[in-house]
Amino acid sequence: MISSVGGSGVSLLIAAAMKEATAAQDVEIAVLKKGQDIEKANGESALKLIASATGTTSAGGIDIHV
Repeated sequence: MISSVGGSGVSLLIAAAMKEATAAQDVEIAVLKKGQDIEKANGESALKLIASATGTTSAGGIDIHV
């Protein structure tokens, strides 16, 4: 079946497959970055919650003397 396709047809098919693979990788990277952004926001929110619940020192650390 492939032998019936000319040389330019095969190269176009390969180019299309590579383009599709690149697009899939771009989507995976975007999803990964979004997940990292969410984790960062959750971490910042957790630190703010801890700081508001325990009080912080002027240096920005958590005051462990209760």
